[in-house]
Amino acid sequence: MELANPISPITQVTIKPTNADTVLWMWEHLVPFSAAPTSLQGEIIRVLELLAWEAQANSNLNWDDSFDEMLIFLRKVFLSAEFPLAQHFSIETRLSIEADINRLANFVLPTELDSRIFSEEQPYIKDDLYDRLAGHLVDYCRAYPQIIPYLNVKS
Repeated sequence: MELANPISPITQVTIKPTNADTVLWMWEHLVPFSAAPTSLQGEIIRVLELLAWEAQANSNLNWDDSFDEMLIFLRKVFLSAEFPLAQHFSIETRLSIEADINRLANFVLPTELDSRIFSEEQPYIKDDLYDRLAGHLVDYCRAYPQIIPYLNVKS
């Protein structure tokens, strides 16, 4: 995983009135149909959508190492000092982000649940958590409306 430089300015992200509009703009402009995103913002949106789709449509039954890698990616971009997003967020926001990512990571597959079903053991399927993480990205983009070039390098 490598962050490319320099940062290219773009203002379209900041003119959208709602978080949902901004996320939709990023999805349409930063997530290519058949290739990997070349921007950090596009990759974050792509990963959030894949995680939400897997939980909501499949109850995480197709979960494999690639989904674990997506969670690692989210931890890095939102919480690691090597990425600009983490530097933007307050400690309280980073703790909230960390708790949300931890919730996505901690589940028991429906095929492995026993008769005592606890909602906190099931894959997270509500939109609020995914929307909240996307909202943190939107908050960052409103403060820093530059597209951050991104090259995903597997090591």
